[in-house]
Amino acid sequence: MSSSSSAYKTAIKQLMTRIQTNSNDTNSINQLNTIIEQFLQSYRLNGLFSECLQFLVQIVKQLIDLYPTINDFRPLIIQWLKFKRDVEKKNKEFFDLKIKLRSFLDVALPSTFNRTSSKAKDFLLCELYEYRNANIKSTQMIDERRAIVCSLYEQFFGDGSDHFLCARILLEQIKLDLASGNTLDIDESNNLANHLRKCLPTSDDTHGIVQRLWLYTEYYLIKFQVYYSKLTNDMSKKIKQDYEEQKRQAAENNSINQIETFHAESMTMEAHKMLGKFSEKSIMSTLFKSWDMIKSKSTSLCTIETLKRVASIYPNEIDMFYSNLHTIAALFDLFQHYTEAMEIYRYLLDLLPAYHPSRLTIITACNRLANKCSINLEDRYKPVPNLSSRDYPKATTQISSFDVDEALNLITIAENFLHNKNVSSCKQTLEILEKRPIVSCSYADSFFVRSHLYNLQSKLVLNDDEQLKDFSRNDFLALIEESRSYCAQDLRTSLDIVDVNRLPELSQLQLTPLVLHALQAYLSQVAHLILLNFEIGLYRNAKNYLLVGLEISVYLHAKRWFTFFLALNAQFFILSHQPDCARRKLDQLSHHLSTLDICNDRKQDLFIDFIYSWYDYVKLEYDYHTHGYDHIQTVCETKLYHEYKQHNLSLDWHRLLFHRIHILYRLTYFQQLRKNSKSMENRKRLIWNIPSNSEKYTEFTFWTESWLSFLSLIEDQPPEILDKSSLWLHPIIVPDESNLTCLPEWTAMNDDQHPYQQQTDSKWNNILSPPQVNTGNPFDLNSMTTEEIVSLTNEPIVIKTKPKKLIDTPRGKTPFLSENQKILSTPNKPSSSTTTASNLMSTFRKQMSIDSSIASPVCTPSRTGKKLPPLVVASSNTSSRPRRAAAIKADERIQQIRYDDTNENLHRINNNNNNNIISPRILATNLNENNSEPVELLIDQLDSLHIERKLKFDDEDEEEINPSIKSNEKLLQKCIQLHDRLAYAPNAKLIRYLAEYIILLAGDQDPWLVVTLIVEMQAIGFRYNALCIYQRKKRHNTDRSSTPLPSGSNVSPEHLSHYIDALHFRPLTIAYLKDILINDLLPAKQVCVCLHSFTLIDDQILAVQIRGNYYAPVMRRIIFPRLLVKKFHFLIESNTHTLHGITDHKRYWAIRRYFEQLFERLLEDLNYVYLTSPMRWWWLPETSIFDGKKAMIDDLLTPLTNSPQQRRSIEFFLHQTIFYLSSLDEIRQELSINLPSTIYSHILSSRLIERLLDYKQRTYTNTSPSKSRPPQNLLLFLDNHLHIFPWEQLHCMTSLFRRIVIYRLPSVLLLDGMHKYYYNSSSSPSEQQSNVDNNDTTIIPMEKTFYHRIDVDKGYYIVDPGNDLPRTKERFRKFQTDKPDLIEKWNGVIERFPTNDAIKDIFKSKDVLLYMGHGSGSQFYPVDDVQKNSSRLCVLLMGCSSARLQSLGDFEVFGMPFAYLTCGAATILGCLWDVTDRDIDSLTFFLLEQLKAGASLGEALRYGRDLCKLKCLNGAAPVIYGLPVRAR
Repeated sequence: MSSSSSAYKTAIKQLMTRIQTNSNDTNSINQLNTIIEQFLQSYRLNGLFSECLQFLVQIVKQLIDLYPTINDFRPLIIQWLKFKRDVEKKNKEFFDLKIKLRSFLDVALPSTFNRTSSKAKDFLLCELYEYRNANIKSTQMIDERRAIVCSLYEQFFGDGSDHFLCARILLEQIKLDLASGNTLDIDESNNLANHLRKCLPTSDDTHGIVQRLWLYTEYYLIKFQVYYSKLTNDMSKKIKQDYEEQKRQAAENNSINQIETFHAESMTMEAHKMLGKFSEKSIMSTLFKSWDMIKSKSTSLCTIETLKRVASIYPNEIDMFYSNLHTIAALFDLFQHYTEAMEIYRYLLDLLPAYHPSRLTIITACNRLANKCSINLEDRYKPVPNLSSRDYPKATTQISSFDVDEALNLITIAENFLHNKNVSSCKQTLEILEKRPIVSCSYADSFFVRSHLYNLQSKLVLNDDEQLKDFSRNDFLALIEESRSYCAQDLRTSLDIVDVNRLPELSQLQLTPLVLHALQAYLSQVAHLILLNFEIGLYRNAKNYLLVGLEISVYLHAKRWFTFFLALNAQFFILSHQPDCARRKLDQLSHHLSTLDICNDRKQDLFIDFIYSWYDYVKLEYDYHTHGYDHIQTVCETKLYHEYKQHNLSLDWHRLLFHRIHILYRLTYFQQLRKNSKSMENRKRLIWNIPSNSEKYTEFTFWTESWLSFLSLIEDQPPEILDKSSLWLHPIIVPDESNLTCLPEWTAMNDDQHPYQQQTDSKWNNILSPPQVNTGNPFDLNSMTTEEIVSLTNEPIVIKTKPKKLIDTPRGKTPFLSENQKILSTPNKPSSSTTTASNLMSTFRKQMSIDSSIASPVCTPSRTGKKLPPLVVASSNTSSRPRRAAAIKADERIQQIRYDDTNENLHRINNNNNNNIISPRILATNLNENNSEPVELLIDQLDSLHIERKLKFDDEDEEEINPSIKSNEKLLQKCIQLHDRLAYAPNAKLIRYLAEYIILLAGDQDPWLVVTLIVEMQAIGFRYNALCIYQRKKRHNTDRSSTPLPSGSNVSPEHLSHYIDALHFRPLTIAYLKDILINDLLPAKQVCVCLHSFTLIDDQILAVQIRGNYYAPVMRRIIFPRLLVKKFHFLIESNTHTLHGITDHKRYWAIRRYFEQLFERLLEDLNYVYLTSPMRWWWLPETSIFDGKKAMIDDLLTPLTNSPQQRRSIEFFLHQTIFYLSSLDEIRQELSINLPSTIYSHILSSRLIERLLDYKQRTYTNTSPSKSRPPQNLLLFLDNHLHIFPWEQLHCMTSLFRRIVIYRLPSVLLLDGMHKYYYNSSSSPSEQQSNVDNNDTTIIPMEKTFYHRIDVDKGYYIVDPGNDLPRTKERFRKFQTDKPDLIEKWNGVIERFPTNDAIKDIFKSKDVLLYMGHGSGSQFYPVDDVQKNSSRLCVLLMGCSSARLQSLGDFEVFGMPFAYLTCGAATILGCLWDVTDRDIDSLTFFLLEQLKAGASLGEALRYGRDLCKLKCLNGAAPVIYGLPVRAR
């Protein structure tokens, strides 16, 4: 042995001598036990089991007569039990031979010891008790415990006269039977009850009093556990049955093919109905009886003092009594019975000595509950300011009991500071805690500490402006996710389960205080995360946590938790616009509220009062989303207003609820103001009285204050503030929906004409009505025969639009002009000049005799209506140009006049008769004022002047409009300040409202401001989700003691740093956007289009085109009804529903052709009704070939207008029309429609069109066919509800001069991160330039567009991993055989999914990943696992709905494409909806061939669509998310 061991032995001898001299020397006894424990632990941990046992026997032999009481042997008995546990695990042979079924009494004590004495009985009882303190679960070593109980029964039960001992033996037998999974023996139970009734100690028998208290609490807990175990066991079976039934239904409905499909009915399970049959009283009655008994027997001061006095005499019984009480309190706390839980916590703290092992745990629970309920605690129940290590025994391990207690103490202090809104002190306390070793260790005790630490830190972020603005510390979502993760790990460790989400699989739950506190903390964090994800708009996260909360609470039979989660579930369905599900949940919630029957008066129970109020709030949310504004006002101004006027809001959740109701009430007034255009009434009630306890901490105060600030700004504004038409350069073009061909009855215009349809489908225009649900059911294919379906497909498609001029293109004939349009004009207020102009025009009209067929087809801002068909001019190739009637008649009168080409004021137009037509605006100056003929020309001048004034922002009305603009400058400034503050942690809905409000206030006079706001609004949910994952990865990379990542994950530090830097939330300045994100990032020829769907304005989207080279963005508001989105969703869902379960081949293809026809019609409506000229020019990327002619264009336009926005708009139309149209006549026609007459005439006379057209023709020779020209890449950034549309199928993308290839991305900020990750990863500029020269870069910004270069030979395929697509497997194997050179170097698997190691290698070393199977593969490799990797993959997900993004209601979109983009993938190709295998397989093989041949993925997809038999159903489904890619 070493010298240190000899020193320890010497110390042992000296201590024994002291104890022999003075048997009451407790200090020496404790020191001696500590040294012996260290020896035993050293032997045990090093596997020296024989030496350990030998040393234990020797030392006990010396101590048996030395220690005065059995309690002095407790540390040695604990070490003995740990020794048995370790030997059983590590050396089973030694265990069976030496110590199996043998007690401490049998092994350690000498043979001379009397084993029938009272001391022997105490040894057995003590060993039985110490199984708890040895961290051995109740389900472990049952046989060993049973052997001790049998010894007690055989040697000491006797005739049963010792009722205390008999009751204890029977209790232990029953507990062991229950732990073994056996049912309760009725005879044993009755026998136990008889002995307990006879346990009647006298007032002087303190030991009997203590035993009776412990035995009764143990008895009631066993009764509760028996009943509770039966409930949880039955519930576990029911949940498993529900799960299997859901899997079966999913297989039948083929829902696995849907990307992240969420079935609403999966939350309405039979297990939920089963819980609804139980009243709360039936579950909780035993616990109430137990506490009532204790209160009646032992809560007097005399009894408390007696218990405290005998605690050292009878430590086992007292500790078991305390432990049982602690368990009962934790159960009350878990089941949300705050009053009883607080009473027991206080009672326990009065009983426990200062340094009891459980005291700090109880103080933490007591203070947390007091903060939750706003209870003022006395100082004796609060944590001590400083905890001294001198009061604790010397640590024998790295983390001692002092470290654990100190951490708990600091956590409680920090929580108290936060509750009182003392943010700085809370922050300082957490900084102290963060430096403690327990936070950085890998011990199980650290999980609980980290969970609470990160939880508090996440809340501090939203209450600390300094930390909020520091993006390296602003990670509140990652912190709360980490907190939940560590809390789950604490539960997993305590319960010995693999996953906390598999908690319902437990047949029996271990009811210990630590487990119950962990469950309470976990459910609290799940509820917090649900509410947090409601705020930031993450649908998928909110859904997942709701499922977790519902499942765990229903398994635990925690009815109050379950009722709260039901309320959140109903709110979730409301926010996601699923009204039927919301109504079912509200009904279910109402039923469960009736089963909470503990308390008659809801005001006496904080939780009951809160949950009923939350129920009222959820019903108001439903009314708000169904436009029931009047009912909300009535309820809030009568019932709730007066109720909360007197309410003290003690419960923290109730304070949050009050703020939500307040915000909802004021939002209702705002919506009524916007909807009804009338001022508010009863303004004095808008601001509710601030209730008491408002100085206490409330969740999400940052967003609450932001909401109230925003509403305070907008409430006093006039109704027309949102419709400042004069601030917009272009009016809105309103499509004529009478020309719809797909489901034409689905229009609001036809409601009056079809009353039955209006009655049947009243939910169509309901904001809550889900897009994928059609209540009208316009056709029922199930009731139709195959022949009837075939007859539907044989019917010709009737197109109601007028004949249009067609352009010959490689893909067929495409109309370039839409007629029957009207301009939406909504003047913000009556203008004197506008009224004068209108009246003057009316006067001229009355003096003229004009035929109705030649009425003006253009609507001015004061005159709206439909365009009428233009008057046809005979023998003119410009007959289809919709010009004013007066102008056309003037053209007819001057057809014989000729002008020379060199005349700068006139421009010649050649027609079939060689006639010349000039602009009437030029002729007006040469006409006699007294002549009656030029009246039409004067009218045309007035029209032109009015529109020109419109385009110049009403310069002539400057005196009247400027005061209005100036009055809005202050409002605009305040809104921008609020927006900048909110930008650090945006609420998804509020930031959208606020940004749109600023856009509508500012108009398009500052296009860079509008673009900045749109970029900040883009993909809020995507950024939150990605940043949370990146920040957690970063923490795991730097913290070795944290939870390890999955084995199949691969993380790149460069990926994390670049993406965090790009995506972090902060106010985006115009200079950064313009100079860094646009002009420095985008190549000169790269164009981006952002589509934003307005929320504050119905049925409008804002199309913004952005290009580099310091050109200002151009934008246009477009009418795009929500009903069109619903149609598309309906067709997709109907197509999916009819894809499966049809065995008749003829019927199957008849249905496919029918849906193909419907899709064609819908795309035709999209192309010819909604997105025609002039809207289509905003979709086509602006060319850069005329950038060298900018000076010439500016010289011409500068004298014509002082508005830079108008000059930019004119320049944009010139670029678009001249580049994309080939005919001079077509160009003139488009420009005459989209430019003011005066400006158009000057452009005509200057011959600018001819010069630019000639320059284009010289740049792109006429001999070059359109297919040989390289396509133009367009980066498309879509708003939430617009991802489902196949924008790639717009005819303007394929039918004009240049072919367009679309690549979708969530945000411009992500593009910045991808560029940094892909291009800046090279170590030096020389290496970067070398890569460029060798075409070996990932992204080459020097090229004319972005391209990500991939090595096509580095590929991996996953084909039919579910082994249920035999034809796909056959085609793929044939492809491998026929063209082996294409993928001969690839690795891959067929009929199975790769292993974790293979997946890690794919993300690390492969360039291409091909998946051919059902869905996106999320059923094999979930979204969460995908996001935990880092990769530069090009991913081809050739499965049904593999690229479909969920977009429901107020939530942000998400899906598998975003998951791969989050992990750093360059490109993801997938399908927007369900498709058939033959077409998609053919397309897949074509893509591989073209990639190998050097084509870009976008080009290959463009041509590959034509290979599909169903060109709309299958050919239009594939889209690309990410960057353009091509082979190296």
